[in-house]
Amino acid sequence: MMDLIYSFLGPYTREAFSLGLTFINIQIPIFFFARVLKKGRLFPLRILLSMLAGLGITLLLAVFKTTYDTLPVRVICYLAICGLNLAVTMVCFSDTVMNELLVFCSGSAAYQVTGKLYPLIQNILGFDDKITISLFHYGDIMDWEWLLYFSLQFGMYWLLSIVFRPKTKLVEDNTTKAKVIALSIAVVLIVNVLICISRVYEAESFALNIVVKLFSIGFGFVVLLTCAGILSQSERQQQLAIMNQLWKQDMAQFESVKANMDVINMKCHNLKHIIGKIEGKLTEEEVSSLQEAIQFYDANIKTGNKVLDVVLCEKAMLCQKKGIRFFCMADGEKLAFLTPVQTYTLFGNIIDNAVEAVSRLEDPDNMMISLLCRENGGYLEIEESNYFDGPILLEDNLPATTKEDPSRHGFGIKSIKYIAEQYGGKLTVSIEDNMFFLRIRFPLSPAK
Repeated sequence: MMDLIYSFLGPYTREAFSLGLTFINIQIPIFFFARVLKKGRLFPLRILLSMLAGLGITLLLAVFKTTYDTLPVRVICYLAICGLNLAVTMVCFSDTVMNELLVFCSGSAAYQVTGKLYPLIQNILGFDDKITISLFHYGDIMDWEWLLYFSLQFGMYWLLSIVFRPKTKLVEDNTTKAKVIALSIAVVLIVNVLICISRVYEAESFALNIVVKLFSIGFGFVVLLTCAGILSQSERQQQLAIMNQLWKQDMAQFESVKANMDVINMKCHNLKHIIGKIEGKLTEEEVSSLQEAIQFYDANIKTGNKVLDVVLCEKAMLCQKKGIRFFCMADGEKLAFLTPVQTYTLFGNIIDNAVEAVSRLEDPDNMMISLLCRENGGYLEIEESNYFDGPILLEDNLPATTKEDPSRHGFGIKSIKYIAEQYGGKLTVSIEDNMFFLRIRFPLSPAK
């Protein structure tokens, strides 16, 4: 087989193998990292044709590099290899350019880490990586040693892709795009310098050889961590954007609820006078029923905070409708540092989450919610407790969403946490038997 290949490629065989393997070795970890990307139509065919085209171009590069074997030509050839890898990624996947660039950077970094780590281990064990791929001896390579070599490579690619693989898509604002483009340029330039320059000078001394490999591995991890950081920051921006949108909806709902409460209070006030005039024409049972209804809807909660009063009135009526007993003691005057929408969002989410949990209970005696807001020891404490049934999954010590689509849910508890931390407070949850406790502690002089 090798004789046939050599008879076809002749003097270009060595460079053809070198450039072809480099092209394939970079593309493999890119595919590992690309699992989050949207695949193009006829995905297997796209991979086959693009890889064959890429290998054909590497053959032309091998002829060019063999004919003009200089450092600038070497740099041009490996820059072309990077371009081919990026082109294959874009042909095979139908995602945004920024997501594809980030995957390209991660895969290239994984290749750099893996490609230098194995020979570094060889050097530490006393073997020259330019002579053998064995970790045990010089001379003929056994089949199992080739298996070990490729298994370690693929295993390292897989491990790095598990640890650093993107789990979400980018929010492509201008800042994020600029970071991804700058990182991509840096990766292409520095990786090619490392490949081209290091191979020329690393043979000059053992110490320089080790330093180059360590730098390459370190650079690869820096790129992987940078990609993860860009994704993490992008995810936070996405969550903040969603929370801001939810806060706007909460504000509109608050204004609507407040207007409805004002109308209800006015109607209740008028009904009191009407009942006084027609009381003699109704039975005692009818009068009692009307007065009970008026008393419920006219029961203004006075906490010292008008926004909190509206929230509590709204949620009290919701609980009454669902047959949930709602107990509340709140000093709303201490909440003046919160904006109206923050107050509405904070307490609205706290009670809504409790209502959702309590509504699943079968025992009506346990269908109750307790809410306390008070000053205690230099802090403003908010504590909510309720019974629950079934398991509660915790993520980062907070309840995880039970909705089928977690990407669009779970922002209630995140909003609570964000508001708490924005003012120097802390959110904690605890579970005792079948009781759930949510506690928030704000310093009385909150730091914004």
